Amino acid sequence: MAGANASSASRVHILEPADLAASLSKVTVLDARDEKDFLAGHLPGSRHVDWKDFTEERPGLVHAVTGDPARWGKIAPPSTRLQERLRDLGLSNEKPVVVVGSPSGWGEEGRIAWCLLAWGASDVALLDGGFPAWKGGVESGKAVPAARGDFRVRLDESRRIRLDRFRAEIAAGHARILDVRTPEEFAGKTMPGQKRGGHLPGARLVPYRSLYRANGTFATKEELLTLIGGAPDARTITYCTGGVRSGLLTVLLEARTGVAVRNYDGSLWEWSADPKLPLVAGSD
Repeated sequence: MAGANASSASRVHILEPADLAASLSKVTVLDARDEKDFLAGHLPGSRHVDWKDFTEERPGLVHAVTGDPARWGKIAPPSTRLQERLRDLGLSNEKPVVVVGSPSGWGEEGRIAWCLLAWGASDVALLDGGFPAWKGGVESGKAVPAARGDFRVRLDESRRIRLDRFRAEIAAGHARILDVRTPEEFAGKTMPGQKRGGHLPGARLVPYRSLYRANGTFATKEELLTLIGGAPDARTITYCTGGVRSGLLTVLLEARTGVAVRNYDGSLWEWSADPKLPLVAGSD
Protein backbone atom coordinates (compact mmCIF):
# COMPACT_ATOMS: atom_id res chain seq x y z
CA MET A 1 0.00 0.00 0.00
CA ALA A 2 1.26 3.45 -0.85
CA GLY A 3 1.40 5.42 2.37
CA ALA A 4 2.96 8.19 4.32
CA ASN A 5 6.61 8.19 5.17
CA ALA A 6 7.40 6.73 8.58
CA SER A 7 9.65 9.73 9.00
CA SER A 8 10.40 12.72 6.83
CA ALA A 9 13.64 13.19 4.92
CA SER A 10 12.94 16.91 4.82
CA ARG A 11 13.31 19.05 7.89
CA VAL A 12 10.04 20.65 8.92
CA HIS A 13 9.83 22.63 12.10
CA ILE A 14 8.12 25.41 14.00
CA LEU A 15 10.35 28.44 14.47
CA GLU A 16 10.14 30.87 17.36
CA PRO A 17 10.22 34.58 16.45
CA ALA A 18 13.44 35.17 18.40
CA ASP A 19 15.16 32.35 16.53
CA LEU A 20 14.05 33.77 13.20
CA ALA A 21 15.31 37.23 14.18
CA ALA A 22 18.73 35.73 14.87
CA SER A 23 18.90 34.00 11.47
CA LEU A 24 16.90 36.35 9.25
CA SER A 25 19.79 37.03 6.86
CA LYS A 26 20.32 33.30 6.27
CA VAL A 27 16.79 32.28 5.29
CA THR A 28 14.17 33.07 2.67
CA VAL A 29 10.95 34.38 4.21
CA LEU A 30 7.63 33.96 2.39
CA ASP A 31 4.49 35.71 3.63
CA ALA A 32 1.29 33.80 2.88
CA ARG A 33 -1.17 36.40 4.20
CA ASP A 34 -3.48 38.52 2.08
CA GLU A 35 -1.59 40.96 -0.12
CA LYS A 36 -3.19 43.97 1.57
CA ASP A 37 -1.88 42.78 4.93
CA PHE A 38 1.56 42.23 3.42
CA LEU A 39 1.62 45.72 1.95
CA ALA A 40 0.63 47.20 5.30
CA GLY A 41 3.58 45.55 7.01
CA HIS A 42 5.86 42.52 6.64
CA LEU A 43 9.17 41.08 7.80
CA PRO A 44 12.21 42.73 6.24
CA GLY A 45 13.16 41.05 2.97
CA SER A 46 10.10 38.80 2.89
CA ARG A 47 8.21 37.97 -0.30
CA HIS A 48 4.44 37.73 -0.69
CA VAL A 49 2.95 34.46 -1.98
CA ASP A 50 -0.64 33.51 -2.70
CA TRP A 51 -1.37 29.77 -2.55
CA LYS A 52 -4.02 30.22 -5.25
CA ASP A 53 -1.28 31.05 -7.74
CA PHE A 54 0.19 27.56 -7.35
CA THR A 55 -2.71 25.30 -8.28
CA GLU A 56 -3.82 23.46 -11.43
CA GLU A 57 -6.50 26.13 -11.89
CA ARG A 58 -6.72 29.31 -9.87
CA PRO A 59 -9.77 29.18 -7.58
CA GLY A 60 -12.17 32.06 -7.20
CA LEU A 61 -15.42 33.62 -8.32
CA VAL A 62 -13.93 34.62 -11.66
CA HIS A 63 -13.64 30.95 -12.60
CA ALA A 64 -16.77 29.73 -10.81
CA VAL A 65 -18.84 29.63 -14.01
CA THR A 66 -16.34 28.74 -16.71
CA GLY A 67 -13.75 26.98 -14.58
CA ASP A 68 -13.51 23.55 -13.00
CA PRO A 69 -13.57 23.61 -9.17
CA ALA A 70 -12.38 19.99 -9.14
CA ARG A 71 -8.97 21.40 -10.15
CA TRP A 72 -8.91 24.36 -7.77
CA GLY A 73 -7.18 22.70 -4.83
CA LYS A 74 -4.72 20.51 -6.67
CA ILE A 75 -1.05 21.42 -6.39
CA ALA A 76 0.56 22.85 -9.51
CA PRO A 77 2.42 20.10 -11.40
CA PRO A 78 6.11 20.46 -12.24
CA SER A 79 6.73 22.84 -15.11
CA THR A 80 9.32 25.29 -16.32
CA ARG A 81 6.95 28.15 -15.49
CA LEU A 82 6.48 26.94 -11.90
CA GLN A 83 10.21 26.48 -11.43
CA GLU A 84 10.94 29.97 -12.74
CA ARG A 85 8.37 31.51 -10.41
CA LEU A 86 9.93 29.79 -7.40
CA ARG A 87 13.37 30.95 -8.46
CA ASP A 88 12.07 34.51 -8.83
CA LEU A 89 11.03 34.32 -5.17
CA GLY A 90 14.67 33.67 -4.30
CA LEU A 91 14.13 30.00 -3.47
CA SER A 92 16.74 27.25 -3.62
CA ASN A 93 16.16 23.66 -2.57
CA GLU A 94 18.77 23.63 0.19
CA LYS A 95 18.30 27.16 1.54
CA PRO A 96 16.03 27.29 4.61
CA VAL A 97 12.66 28.92 4.01
CA VAL A 98 10.29 30.26 6.66
CA VAL A 99 6.61 30.78 5.91
CA VAL A 100 4.69 33.47 7.77
CA GLY A 101 0.93 33.43 8.16
CA SER A 102 -1.73 34.71 10.51
CA PRO A 103 -3.67 32.86 13.23
CA SER A 104 -6.80 34.55 11.89
CA GLY A 105 -6.29 33.12 8.41
CA TRP A 106 -7.24 29.84 6.77
CA GLY A 107 -3.97 27.98 7.18
CA GLU A 108 -2.40 29.46 4.06
CA GLU A 109 1.07 29.26 5.59
CA GLY A 110 0.65 25.51 5.98
CA ARG A 111 -0.48 25.09 2.39
CA ILE A 112 2.56 27.00 1.08
CA ALA A 113 4.89 25.00 3.34
CA TRP A 114 3.31 21.73 2.19
CA CYS A 115 3.68 22.75 -1.47
CA LEU A 116 7.36 23.59 -0.98
CA LEU A 117 8.03 20.25 0.68
CA ALA A 118 6.17 18.43 -2.10
CA TRP A 119 8.24 20.30 -4.71
CA GLY A 120 11.56 19.40 -3.10
CA ALA A 121 12.50 21.99 -0.47
CA SER A 122 14.70 20.43 2.20
CA ASP A 123 14.28 22.85 5.12
CA VAL A 124 10.91 24.49 5.73
CA ALA A 125 9.60 26.17 8.86
CA LEU A 126 6.45 27.93 10.01
CA LEU A 127 6.77 31.03 12.19
CA ASP A 128 5.05 30.23 15.48
CA GLY A 129 2.34 32.78 16.15
CA GLY A 130 2.61 34.15 12.61
CA PHE A 131 3.10 37.82 11.82
CA PRO A 132 1.42 39.07 15.04
CA ALA A 133 4.16 37.34 17.05
CA TRP A 134 6.98 39.13 15.21
CA LYS A 135 8.62 41.80 17.39
CA GLY A 136 11.42 42.85 15.05
CA GLY A 137 11.59 45.47 12.33
CA VAL A 138 8.84 45.76 9.74
CA GLU A 139 8.76 46.97 6.14
CA SER A 140 5.72 48.11 4.18
CA GLY A 141 4.79 48.35 0.53
CA LYS A 142 5.91 46.06 -2.26
CA ALA A 143 8.92 43.83 -1.71
CA VAL A 144 12.24 44.60 -3.33
CA PRO A 145 13.00 41.94 -6.01
CA ALA A 146 14.84 38.99 -4.49
CA ALA A 147 18.20 37.62 -5.53
CA ARG A 148 17.27 34.83 -7.93
CA GLY A 149 17.40 31.28 -6.62
CA ASP A 150 18.08 27.99 -8.37
CA PHE A 151 15.15 25.87 -7.16
CA ARG A 152 14.54 22.60 -9.02
CA VAL A 153 11.03 21.15 -8.82
CA ARG A 154 10.88 17.43 -8.10
CA LEU A 155 7.32 16.52 -7.10
CA ASP A 156 7.16 14.11 -4.15
CA GLU A 157 3.89 12.23 -4.69
CA SER A 158 4.17 10.53 -1.29
CA ARG A 159 3.06 13.78 0.35
CA ARG A 160 -0.34 13.80 -1.35
CA ILE A 161 -3.03 11.36 -2.38
CA ARG A 162 -4.98 11.41 -5.62
CA LEU A 163 -8.67 10.59 -5.89
CA ASP A 164 -8.38 7.11 -7.40
CA ARG A 165 -5.87 6.00 -4.79
CA PHE A 166 -7.93 7.54 -2.01
CA ARG A 167 -11.02 5.65 -3.14
CA ALA A 168 -9.06 2.40 -3.29
CA GLU A 169 -7.68 2.83 0.22
CA ILE A 170 -11.12 3.69 1.58
CA ALA A 171 -12.59 0.58 -0.07
CA ALA A 172 -9.81 -1.56 1.40
CA GLY A 173 -10.35 -0.11 4.88
CA HIS A 174 -6.86 1.39 4.94
CA ALA A 175 -7.77 5.08 5.27
CA ARG A 176 -7.76 7.03 8.52
CA ILE A 177 -9.48 10.23 7.43
CA LEU A 178 -9.16 13.63 9.11
CA ASP A 179 -11.55 16.44 8.10
CA VAL A 180 -9.92 19.83 8.78
CA ARG A 181 -12.89 22.17 8.47
CA THR A 182 -15.53 23.64 10.79
CA PRO A 183 -18.31 21.72 12.57
CA GLU A 184 -20.82 23.53 10.35
CA GLU A 185 -19.06 22.40 7.17
CA PHE A 186 -18.69 18.87 8.54
CA ALA A 187 -22.47 18.80 9.10
CA GLY A 188 -23.29 19.99 5.57
CA LYS A 189 -22.53 23.68 5.01
CA THR A 190 -20.98 24.23 1.57
CA MET A 191 -18.23 26.64 0.56
CA PRO A 192 -18.00 28.46 -2.81
CA GLY A 193 -17.18 26.00 -5.59
CA GLN A 194 -18.29 23.00 -3.52
CA LYS A 195 -21.05 21.04 -5.29
CA ARG A 196 -22.41 19.08 -2.30
CA GLY A 197 -22.22 19.28 1.47
CA GLY A 198 -21.29 16.83 4.20
CA HIS A 199 -18.18 14.82 5.07
CA LEU A 200 -16.48 11.66 3.90
CA PRO A 201 -17.79 8.48 5.57
CA GLY A 202 -15.72 7.61 8.62
CA ALA A 203 -13.94 10.97 8.76
CA ARG A 204 -12.93 12.46 12.09
CA LEU A 205 -13.47 16.19 12.49
CA VAL A 206 -10.38 18.19 13.45
CA PRO A 207 -11.70 21.77 13.62
CA TYR A 208 -9.10 23.89 11.89
CA ARG A 209 -9.33 26.67 14.46
CA SER A 210 -8.07 24.14 17.02
CA LEU A 211 -4.73 24.04 15.18
CA TYR A 212 -4.04 27.47 16.71
CA ARG A 213 -3.91 28.04 20.44
CA ALA A 214 -5.64 31.02 22.09
CA ASN A 215 -2.40 33.04 21.94
CA GLY A 216 -2.00 32.40 18.20
CA THR A 217 0.78 29.82 18.43
CA PHE A 218 0.39 26.38 16.89
CA ALA A 219 -1.03 23.42 18.77
CA THR A 220 1.48 21.33 20.68
CA LYS A 221 2.25 17.69 19.95
CA GLU A 222 0.05 16.54 22.80
CA GLU A 223 -2.83 18.73 21.65
CA LEU A 224 -2.55 17.49 18.08
CA LEU A 225 -2.51 13.84 19.14
CA THR A 226 -5.66 14.41 21.17
CA LEU A 227 -7.33 16.15 18.25
CA ILE A 228 -6.60 13.37 15.77
CA GLY A 229 -7.16 10.50 18.21
CA GLY A 230 -3.64 9.12 18.60
CA ALA A 231 -0.34 9.07 16.74
CA PRO A 232 -0.41 9.60 12.96
CA ASP A 233 0.54 6.64 10.78
CA ALA A 234 0.72 5.48 7.17
CA ARG A 235 -3.09 5.33 6.93
CA THR A 236 -3.61 8.98 7.89
CA ILE A 237 -5.05 11.27 5.20
CA THR A 238 -6.21 14.87 5.62
CA TYR A 239 -8.71 16.87 3.58
CA CYS A 240 -10.77 20.07 3.76
CA THR A 241 -12.41 22.13 1.00
CA GLY A 242 -9.36 22.66 -1.20
CA GLY A 243 -6.35 21.20 0.61
CA VAL A 244 -5.36 24.42 2.42
CA ARG A 245 -6.42 23.86 6.02
CA SER A 246 -5.57 20.18 5.65
CA GLY A 247 -2.16 21.23 4.33
CA LEU A 248 -1.56 23.06 7.60
CA LEU A 249 -2.45 19.98 9.63
CA THR A 250 -0.10 17.75 7.60
CA VAL A 251 2.81 20.14 8.17
CA LEU A 252 2.07 20.54 11.88
CA LEU A 253 1.88 16.78 12.36
CA GLU A 254 5.20 16.33 10.60
CA ALA A 255 6.83 19.13 12.58
CA ARG A 256 5.51 17.89 15.91
CA THR A 257 5.73 14.10 15.42
CA GLY A 258 8.17 13.50 12.55
CA VAL A 259 5.54 11.63 10.52
CA ALA A 260 4.66 12.94 7.05
CA VAL A 261 0.99 12.11 6.43
CA ARG A 262 -0.79 12.64 3.12
CA ASN A 263 -2.89 15.60 2.09
CA TYR A 264 -5.80 15.07 -0.31
CA ASP A 265 -5.30 18.34 -2.15
CA GLY A 266 -8.28 17.81 -4.44
CA SER A 267 -10.42 17.68 -1.27
CA LEU A 268 -14.14 18.46 -1.40
CA TRP A 269 -13.85 20.69 -4.44
CA GLU A 270 -13.00 17.51 -6.34
CA TRP A 271 -14.85 14.89 -4.29
CA SER A 272 -18.19 16.74 -4.21
CA ALA A 273 -18.11 17.25 -8.00
CA ASP A 274 -18.76 13.52 -8.56
CA PRO A 275 -22.34 12.67 -7.46
CA LYS A 276 -21.39 9.00 -7.21
CA LEU A 277 -18.95 9.64 -4.34
CA PRO A 278 -20.56 9.41 -0.89
CA LEU A 279 -20.92 12.31 1.52
CA VAL A 280 -22.55 12.11 4.94
CA ALA A 281 -24.64 14.99 6.28
CA GLY A 282 -24.88 15.72 9.99
CA SER A 283 -22.40 15.73 12.84
CA ASP A 284 -22.36 11.95 13.43
